[in-house]
Amino acid sequence: MVKKHTLSQMIIAAELAVGLALCSKITVPLGLIPLTGQTLAVGLIASLVPTVTGTWTIAIYLLLGLIGLPVFAGSTAGLAALFGPTGGYLWGFFLYVWIMGAFCKGLKPTSALIIGNVVGALVQLIAGAYWLVLTADLTWSAAMSGGVVPFLIPALIKLVLVVIGAKAIFRRVPARFGLRNL
Repeated sequence: MVKKHTLSQMIIAAELAVGLALCSKITVPLGLIPLTGQTLAVGLIASLVPTVTGTWTIAIYLLLGLIGLPVFAGSTAGLAALFGPTGGYLWGFFLYVWIMGAFCKGLKPTSALIIGNVVGALVQLIAGAYWLVLTADLTWSAAMSGGVVPFLIPALIKLVLVVIGAKAIFRRVPARFGLRNL
């Protein structure tokens, strides 16, 4: 039996999409692909809410950018952002949420948070690099060295913050607020 997505879950997804948009304003330029607060927010979203709510959050966020609201890194928006060089990283947010959801179903809570976020973040970065190969006419090696390697240490720092933040939120916020059951 499929659970229906409730109005409260959709409201939570919309609120989280706004939070994701705000985190995208934290940007450090690093060449073709900037370092942003987006992935920290995506990690928290993927860790805290059920997969369906996380998927809705990412979909709302991408739709806000698609209709022209400057929600992406560097206050960009539109088709150029979604299908240009950074598009793979944006679409990879879905993969991150889905991977985290898969790990949460079969592992203990702390293991799920750590392993799910590591795998989700790596897959999201690799999806972005693959997109660079397709859209920026880069070799796989160039895409990995420019679109993954510079982000590994910042990703590790963000992952530590996500795990600490998620565990703190789980301790303080009642499950009835739509949080994942970890």
